[in-house]
Amino acid sequence: MRLIDKILPKKLRELYWQQKMSSPEIAKIYHCHQTTIRRRFKKYGIKVRTLSEARINFGEVKIPKRELKKLYLDKKMTAFEISKKFHCCQRTVLNKLLEHRVPIRTISEASVLKPSRYPRYDFSGNLEEKAYLIGFRLGDLTVEERNQSAPTIYVRASSTKPIFVHLMNKLFSPYGHVWNNNKPSKTGNFNVKCYLNRSFNFLLKKEDLIEPWILKNKKYFAAFLAGYTDAEGCFQISKNGKNSNFSIKSEDKNILFQISQQLNKLGILCRPPRLTRKKGTIRKGIINNKDEWTLLVGRKNSLLKLIKMTNPYLKHPEKREKIIAVRKNILERYRKFNIYWSNRWDKLYLREGIKI
Repeated sequence: MRLIDKILPKKLRELYWQQKMSSPEIAKIYHCHQTTIRRRFKKYGIKVRTLSEARINFGEVKIPKRELKKLYLDKKMTAFEISKKFHCCQRTVLNKLLEHRVPIRTISEASVLKPSRYPRYDFSGNLEEKAYLIGFRLGDLTVEERNQSAPTIYVRASSTKPIFVHLMNKLFSPYGHVWNNNKPSKTGNFNVKCYLNRSFNFLLKKEDLIEPWILKNKKYFAAFLAGYTDAEGCFQISKNGKNSNFSIKSEDKNILFQISQQLNKLGILCRPPRLTRKKGTIRKGIINNKDEWTLLVGRKNSLLKLIKMTNPYLKHPEKREKIIAVRKNILERYRKFNIYWSNRWDKLYLREGIKI
């Protein structure tokens, strides 16, 4: 039996008329909604206060103007918190604010002060982690804010693989709540949504560009590339085991060209990205909104360098398993054929101005 079901008409009448409590205040005592109390008034024939009678009751609540301003403007207390302090309803506090001409907060201003349902923590500030998250975001995440003053950053993603949900949990659960639908949707996708605070503002920007501070530092670039690889990249071994490569397919043309240039500077040789799927192409019922470009690293020694560089930062379990397999495949081919340097692409590299 609910607590409200135990209340007697006499007690309800006493609280409302003698103690001058409002229906929201009574509802709070009995852990129900104020509409439930209103229904009990009607059921028990308890007369509801007229507007003038309610105003008299409102006038009996004494909240000094100076104290009200201090609590609301200086201490940033909510109307609900102030109402608890003065044992009145929230509406009474709002009326007092209007009476004393205290500017009422906008919805966006109030939402900043509203306590979060789940705790959120500031970003660590680690630049390698930041570079990784930026790469991962540019590859596979949707990041939004309700408005510029809202306290929450929403990070969304979907995948057909459950392991992706675990990766999202690993990345963001130390900083906030991570929600997922547990079971695949009708389209076969697992949807994930993360709730983060404003220290993750750096994830909002979505540009086809790698920031200069990342390109200037080898570790930051390696972390960025690992994040982008966890989202978009792929390490592969051919069915016959005679070839292996690393590829990224993306519509981010500028990012791929920047990655290609940076890899060549670091001695990881690769050709410029190639257009592999034109805008408007339909594949498996999906239309490309932009041209799709592919970056490929196929040279054995370059693959080993790439694996060594990104290995400390890759977090996707499947990608980590794959780099172990690719490295093992390359070393086995070295031993089998006694060839330590691949010259398969040398003529193409030289023709395109890539130093070998």
